[in-house]
Amino acid sequence: MKVLIVAGGTGGHILPAMVLAREIKTRNVGQVLFVISSRKQDRDIIAGKGIDFTTLPIISLQSKNIFAALNFLARLFIGAIKSAFVLLRFKPDAVVGFGGYVSGPITLLASLSGIKTIIHEQNVYPGKANRILAKFVNKIAISFPEAKNYLKGFESKIIFSGNPLREGLKRDKKERQENIFNVLIIGGSQGAHRLNTIIPEAISLMHISQKNALILTHIAGKNEKEEVEKSYEKIGIKNRVFSFTENMARLYNECDFAISRAGAMTVSELLTLAIPAILVPYPYAGGHQRLNAIVLEKIGSGILMEEKNLTTHNMRDAILKLMDRNILKNMSGLAENIERPDACKILIKELCK
Repeated sequence: MKVLIVAGGTGGHILPAMVLAREIKTRNVGQVLFVISSRKQDRDIIAGKGIDFTTLPIISLQSKNIFAALNFLARLFIGAIKSAFVLLRFKPDAVVGFGGYVSGPITLLASLSGIKTIIHEQNVYPGKANRILAKFVNKIAISFPEAKNYLKGFESKIIFSGNPLREGLKRDKKERQENIFNVLIIGGSQGAHRLNTIIPEAISLMHISQKNALILTHIAGKNEKEEVEKSYEKIGIKNRVFSFTENMARLYNECDFAISRAGAMTVSELLTLAIPAILVPYPYAGGHQRLNAIVLEKIGSGILMEEKNLTTHNMRDAILKLMDRNILKNMSGLAENIERPDACKILIKELCK
């Protein structure tokens, strides 16, 4: 079987798609070709990972001025033509689209050509490409049951697969130090300036005994790593600061709770590992991160904090609240009761039908 997997635009689309691609290869299910945008960021994510890939020149519409619109249309036209050539050359038995602007034309062409098509939606609120494609594809895989509320009329196509998660995720049941708390701060693939600045400021308001109880592991993004390190050194906090890391499985296992944006991949991983979290959704992405965060808030394993209402004092108070073993145990227990589907197993089973 030949499977074409398409994703692009952000790491949130590409990373779960890569997990599926590797799993298909590991299980010898078939041959995989990965399609991404021609952006350097996309190519950097997949390069050297042992996955065959090709690129499309499609970009998102960044602004409404005439030159941006013409550039978008020209690239879309060229991308559609190249998409047709990719389909003709690779001759896939199935196409799996993971969202992002690059997935639209090739998934649509595949559907119109009679090729089996599946789209996977990582977020609670489906992205624009997947909302358009829902009408044409054979199956719609969702990561959160709540996504059904935004896919009315397509219920017969929906399968609850969950999100394909990175390899090696585990949560040891070891006893943790009663008065020491390892906190993992996750800003997303590009870091998060607001988290990078407000967390050191919030911790600076704590008493010395509270500060000494913290060990911080902070993924700050490549542009602000040094500034974050200086901020922690200034207030005397034990810390490890990374610009980026591929050892997330280890860092998850070490932490007691997390402070994070609410991207779909991160929320799915926190839920799967039952890690309590303070979630600060990115406010400029159509509101989909807020809906992701609400999932954990409703379960009781997450504290949702809107960026517009975020202050050093309420961030400090939220961190102090989670510096309580009884609260952390209760929050983890609530998450452990949630269904955890094996996304790769479900998607591969669907592909093999």
